[in-house]
Amino acid sequence: MKLGIMGHGPIVNNFLDAVTYIDNATAAAIYNRPGSAEKGRSIAEKFSIPAIYNDFEAFLADETVDTIYIALPNSLHYEYAMRALDAGKNALVEKPFTATSSQARRLIQSARDKKLFVFEGITTCFLPNVKKVHELLPLIGDISLVRCNYSQYSSRYDQLMNGELTNMFDPRFAGGSLMDINSYNVHLMAELFGEPQFIEYFPRMGPSGVDTSGIAVMQYDTFPAALSGAKDSSSDSFTIIQGRFGNLTIEGPAGVAAGVTLALRGQEPEHYNLHTFSNRQCYEIAEMARILEEKDFAARDRLLDHSLLVARLLEEARQSAGITFQCDVEEPEDKEVRP
Repeated sequence: MKLGIMGHGPIVNNFLDAVTYIDNATAAAIYNRPGSAEKGRSIAEKFSIPAIYNDFEAFLADETVDTIYIALPNSLHYEYAMRALDAGKNALVEKPFTATSSQARRLIQSARDKKLFVFEGITTCFLPNVKKVHELLPLIGDISLVRCNYSQYSSRYDQLMNGELTNMFDPRFAGGSLMDINSYNVHLMAELFGEPQFIEYFPRMGPSGVDTSGIAVMQYDTFPAALSGAKDSSSDSFTIIQGRFGNLTIEGPAGVAAGVTLALRGQEPEHYNLHTFSNRQCYEIAEMARILEEKDFAARDRLLDHSLLVARLLEEARQSAGITFQCDVEEPEDKEVRP
């Protein structure tokens, strides 16, 4: 996987650090707009990226690049992933996959039509500790309740309260706590339990028209799940899955899953940590590089089905709370029946 990098934020640095640990992945080029050229140049020097571009068309034409990594504001994911596919490149899009479910459907269809690969960069689905939870779930019996919390105070909330609007809390850029921090919880539930009967969101709204924190409730056939996420306050992050015979605790945020504890009634708790990389993004990059190398379209489609499900759930959640993005009214209405 020969990567062309778009973006210059902290997640780009973390991503590129992870790339250095994966043998069949390398950063071949980086693009930033002229106004951010110095930031792009600094990242290129830090990670020894050979090609630096400030012209997007020249960047897309670079034959040393086969996959475009897109770490831009949420509302730009769809446009630039589609432009990558139209140029014959694969695309790796940071979460959230797209701002709307109709964008997700169109992007997925384009990748399938062109026999290319498009991925969502979401650590949760690739973490060994999450895979261990899959394995342990039957031991706790019928599930009665799930609670997830991912709360991390953001300095951009201070900016918002001081009257400065950043991408994080801007409805023009599909911002808000649900689309950022709570999306990890939604991914985890979809990964472990699939599609719920419904999802509803109860937000704390900020002055810009998007949420700064909130609780999503997902109702499954036999149990509810409460998913809390906050950018305006902080606390310990965790997931607890309660069952008839005991419970499973995932330590830390759903996108990190630093450890797993199985506590069966009347038995000593058992602790697991299967992670071998300190950088959690290593696992997703390694699997995506494998899928590309082996042209594993079945694996691609499984991941895309998951990303489409989460895109729908996030959209349904924010619509239940009356949260509207600019792209909701700009794009054509999608009449397609959900799969």
